[in-house]
Parts: sequence; C-alpha cells; structure tokens
Amino acid sequence: MNVFTRTLAAADSITIVESQGVSYISVLCKTDNSGTRGITILGSGGIAGTASNEIILLENESITIQSPSPYDVGGLTITAGTGSTGIVVGM
Repeated sequence: MNVFTRTLAAADSITIVESQGVSYISVLCKTDNSGTRGITILGSGGIAGTASNEIILLENESITIQSPSPYDVGGLTITAGTGSTGIVVGM
C-alpha cells in the first residue's frame, strides 16, 4: 500500500474522494495563526438527514479518520487556514 505525505502551507487544500482508495488519513495542525484559523476538515456525508459541518483543528491538535476494510474514506476536504500549517498522512 502506498503512503501519502503532505505538508500543508497557508490556504493549501486537499480533497479526498472514495475512488482514490484512501482507507486511513491523519491530520495534524502545526500552527494556527494565533488561534484564528487552523486546519479545517469537512466531510460530504450526512447521517439521518443531518449534514456534515466543519471540524477545526487548532495548534497541536490532530484527528485520524479510518475506514474498516474493504471500505475507503470518501468525500473529505482538508484546508489550511490563512497563516496556518499542517501535516497530512494517508494510505
């Protein structure tokens, strides 16, 4: 399995779709522009009629999203805010 690594600079964005075959993704917010805007994570799915909303990671916060085999993570956008940086690892 291939491993994806990416350092996010301010305003960088990554979109993941199910067809890319990503089963695991971990995101770390390194800096958050003094707490004003860290790394935003937004899923495209909904549960029981409730749409996803943004999760915002601030400095030194992280999240891991994993799908059970044989499924893949789909419909996810990760964006670094102005002045923020982060690290993304996926496989």
